[in-house]
Amino acid sequence: MKKAITGFHLDRFQEWNADLECGHTVEMRHNPPYQECKWIGTTKGRQEHIGDTQECIYCDMPELPNNLVLKKTSPCYQAETIPDELVSGYEPAIGEWVNVVVKSGLLQFVIHHEHATGFVLDQHLNGVMVPGVVHRLRPAMGDVEFYLEYFEAKEA
Repeated sequence: MKKAITGFHLDRFQEWNADLECGHTVEMRHNPPYQECKWIGTTKGRQEHIGDTQECIYCDMPELPNNLVLKKTSPCYQAETIPDELVSGYEPAIGEWVNVVVKSGLLQFVIHHEHATGFVLDQHLNGVMVPGVVHRLRPAMGDVEFYLEYFEAKEA
């Protein structure tokens, strides 16, 4: 989801980050051909790009509703132990929400709704599986360790 840049700041690694109108941040780096922004290194360049838009992956990720209770937690999976149903496509039942929590490494997460949306999950970005929609998981590269939290709506 595209969001407007409201400012910039240096992170703890001395890399420039754009502050987005939604409250999230995105790392900005001149790294052709992936990201073209040689202007990021100057105050004037950064000032000229306030108001531009950037993709916010955090806003594209579904959120768990507030009225859920944790029903169960899966064992920790690693690259070689991921169940086939998670790789080929898992569709949570109606009323079931699943939180994908990465402990280490990188995990590809694809949501197959009207158009497929892909993410790379890590320790800072959880994946949320929504009811009635197919989701696929696979290691992004190298080793990965993650688990699933299964939620259902609280009974009234």
